[in-house]
Amino acid sequence: MSEVIVQIVASGLTIGAMYAVSTIGLSLVYGSLGMLNMAHGAILTFGGYIAYYITTTLGLPPLLGGLAAVAVGALLGLAVMLGGSPGCGTGGEGVGGLGGGVPRRLVPLYVGAAERYHLGARGPSVLAAINFVETDFGTDVATSSAGAEGWMAFLPSTFEEWGVDGDGDGVKDIFSAPDAIYSAANYLHDSGAPGDWQEAVFAYNHADWYVEKVLRYARRFSSGTVESQGSSCAAAATAPNEVVARMLAAARVEAGKKLPYIWGGFDPRTGFDCSGGVSWILGIGGLFSGRTDTTGLAAWGEPGPGRWVTVYVKTTGDAEEEHAAIVIDGVLYESGGGGENENPAGGWGRVDPGQAEAFITQFDTERHPRGY
Repeated sequence: MSEVIVQIVASGLTIGAMYAVSTIGLSLVYGSLGMLNMAHGAILTFGGYIAYYITTTLGLPPLLGGLAAVAVGALLGLAVMLGGSPGCGTGGEGVGGLGGGVPRRLVPLYVGAAERYHLGARGPSVLAAINFVETDFGTDVATSSAGAEGWMAFLPSTFEEWGVDGDGDGVKDIFSAPDAIYSAANYLHDSGAPGDWQEAVFAYNHADWYVEKVLRYARRFSSGTVESQGSSCAAAATAPNEVVARMLAAARVEAGKKLPYIWGGFDPRTGFDCSGGVSWILGIGGLFSGRTDTTGLAAWGEPGPGRWVTVYVKTTGDAEEEHAAIVIDGVLYESGGGGENENPAGGWGRVDPGQAEAFITQFDTERHPRGY
């Protein structure tokens, strides 16, 4: 009897060990591919079962069972990675010189406008990038606090001078996609493109961070590494790394809720105050745990601006004058700061890009997470 028990225990330990080895092997394969996540737990389980089946039912050596599990699981993982539908980061088929990063219906407009105004090979992608940065491909055409309007966020006075009839209907309409995109191409050409894209984009919005951001988006759109599926996906896909991507996506989703400012707020379901919102977004990126106030933020992280993430804090004056905001990859977010915030309810929202540079002059402290 004791011999039978020993055999059962030994068999169980052997099978368990093979399952563990196979699972670790599969994890290493997926980790090297950068695709390990909860969805692949099923494939890890399947790999373990393959090892069990080969060593028990077929009676093959345990080592062969482990290798077979890793091989079969890796093939299934590659099929998932390569055969899935296009999404964030997978690109998609390129159209008209652009990659899969912009809505297909808009590609002919970017290409046509760039051709008409002789913007060269980079023209379509830069137009697409400006369109995304300014109005999220025309999904948010609300008038900004600076008075910019329409698909490409023109000031009416600028559109009056450079606006054109892009669709040939005899009317120049700032809220018409063809008219706005062709007008932007006209303006960029007169501002120095394609000879000097830096200068041309700077003319569109006088901010160095804006120029860098638009041109980086243009590179990504041109390479086809982004599939537009709404603002959070597109923003995440064009972010420089995973941490910034998570923070950008969460910040944009939260801003879209248009919740009110709440003193002491630290709940994405109801709203934030200034330091609560900054603390929460930092937590999304894994850069901070819990909530702190403006005093805590002023002492957090490293001094000075960061490469991708900068926390701005105002600590002077009385408690009511203290404030905090955060820049994530060139986009400024805050809660409760005033009219520059695009959230009409006054809570967490994006600061109008045209007002961001002036907005941050009120702060006396800059901090950033190490490495970001």
